[in-house]
Amino acid sequence: MVSAAERTAVSCPPDREGFALVTTVLIVLVLSVIAVGAAWIANSEKKASFYEGVHISSLFAADAGGEAAINYIRTSDTPPQIADFSDNTVYTVGETDLIDSQSFVYNAQFLSKRMKPGWGMSYLDYDYSLASRGNASREGVSEIELVVSRLFKEGY
Repeated sequence: MVSAAERTAVSCPPDREGFALVTTVLIVLVLSVIAVGAAWIANSEKKASFYEGVHISSLFAADAGGEAAINYIRTSDTPPQIADFSDNTVYTVGETDLIDSQSFVYNAQFLSKRMKPGWGMSYLDYDYSLASRGNASREGVSEIELVVSRLFKEGY
């Protein structure tokens, strides 16, 4: 049988009592800080990916407006007439809705006309500046600018 004196000799020294409790509390604190940090990073990544998606949607909407403006110039039988001589605007399209909250606006401006080498005097290249703005939701806005040329025969 073990006496009370021997049991006291086997127990922990008085300066180490509660060591496991303090260590456990510190480990739980460190793990809690890591968990909060991981949750904050995950939330930040979620927001960043959402805003990236909004930006991509607005860029696609602006591209759709640019394609619509190119199609307007491409399908014209004659050079489009200048509608506003202050800035040489040929054609302006107001807000055009796409799917969901996407929309675009475009503006076509006449820049210059020049002879097309090898085509004769009556064939001229008409240069146009096309500006398109795409919107997605309330915050997503992208703009693109294009310069396109179209060959027309004058006097035709």
